Amino acid sequence: MEPRGTHQRHRWGPCGFLATLVIAGFLGAPDIQGAASEKKVRWRLVFEDQFSGAALDRRRWRIEDTAPNKNNELEYYALDEVFVSNGCLVLRSRRREYGGREFTSGLVDTRGRVEVAFGRFEVRARLPGGQGIWPAIWMLPAGGEWPPEIDIVELLGDRPRTVHMTVHWGHWPRVLSDGGQYSGPDFTSDFHVFRLDWLPGKVVWYVDGVPRFESSQFVPQRPMYLIINTAVGGDWPGEPDDTTAFPVMHLVDYVRVYMPEEAERSYLMLSAANGWVDVSPFRFVFSKDERVRLKAVPEIGYRFCGWSGDLAGGENPATVGMQSNRVIRARFEKDPQGPILLSRGAKVRASSVEAEGLESRNAVDGDLQTRWSSSFSDRQWIIVDLGRVRRVSDLKLVWERAHADCYEILASVDGKQWRRIRRVVGSRGGTERFRNLDQRARFIKLSCFKRATQWGYSLWELGIYGKPE
Repeated sequence: MEPRGTHQRHRWGPCGFLATLVIAGFLGAPDIQGAASEKKVRWRLVFEDQFSGAALDRRRWRIEDTAPNKNNELEYYALDEVFVSNGCLVLRSRRREYGGREFTSGLVDTRGRVEVAFGRFEVRARLPGGQGIWPAIWMLPAGGEWPPEIDIVELLGDRPRTVHMTVHWGHWPRVLSDGGQYSGPDFTSDFHVFRLDWLPGKVVWYVDGVPRFESSQFVPQRPMYLIINTAVGGDWPGEPDDTTAFPVMHLVDYVRVYMPEEAERSYLMLSAANGWVDVSPFRFVFSKDERVRLKAVPEIGYRFCGWSGDLAGGENPATVGMQSNRVIRARFEKDPQGPILLSRGAKVRASSVEAEGLESRNAVDGDLQTRWSSSFSDRQWIIVDLGRVRRVSDLKLVWERAHADCYEILASVDGKQWRRIRRVVGSRGGTERFRNLDQRARFIKLSCFKRATQWGYSLWELGIYGKPE
């Protein structure tokens, strides 16, 4: 039965960021019909998880393990708050002291696993409620930049009959949004289907099969990954109080991702673990007579070993005709002659640390779920001591959303006299790689001059690579 309710539309800007953060395989299935645009669209199922196993499939999902520092949220995203029970993914939120926080909660995402430009995203879920509880199902760009952002559904726990749907775009500090809300049944008392149809010219939000909001103000054109989480506290929902009945459960029955199939244009879906694919022209939707050039680029320390899916062989770069949709995977393997990570576990110090749990050592632990974060001011630095002079060939910065706009990378053999090896102005964050450095150095310094956000600087990883000796 179609839920009855009211719908409202709103626009605003600038706005805040939702949270800190979040292809295992493709499968075939019968097509279903869709009406997300004026033209006929068929939808091909390419990813599905019904959570029927004993545990979460980590090939498909990444579990967050960190204390986010956005929006004044109060939770620590803990690994043990994410599990599978009775055919559902469960994200549990509890009042529990952990990692310097008063609450724990759960977050999963498909980053590095399922990253799609255009498609249908369908999630059947029962959202949690209560004062200060903030569940969301949303999407961020695979490249790490922000904005854009698409919020498939958000709910404020003290208003369980209203869900919010939003797209964000722009460049901080001027971030714009187009969003709406739908008021209907109690979304915390039963399961409901939340769906997003994302095509090149329009985004349409559905609740229980009925379109509730659409936007063509700004439509993201690059691959994004899916995030499911429950925040506790924050600027928007406020803090939990005595009425909040912990623990609360965010239950997900299934997640499905479909690829659009149209008569007049074709879509490209790529996956590439331990590397990426450069696309020229850089688009993911094409006319039927177009050809696209694909170049597989290995991550530092890996090498390309071939294509699979709708492209075979080892030619690189390769050219593909787009007469129909293409689902292509670039395969990479460890390069036995390639550089190795020198910085894991190295001594490190920084100009400042924002809070407990965000120490500088996190930037060199080889774990992309821990990070260093500085205080909220422009001039900051972090120095890595490799222990002895090494031949440094490559360097990788994996930024959290709080990244530098302007910075330098310097090298030294004694920690006193420094030489600049790179200067970056206008960084977009995400993952930045510097290859073929050919530097003799014991110390590497990242010196940041200008922030790109109102926060400080935050790195998931500062990776320094060189040939084994």
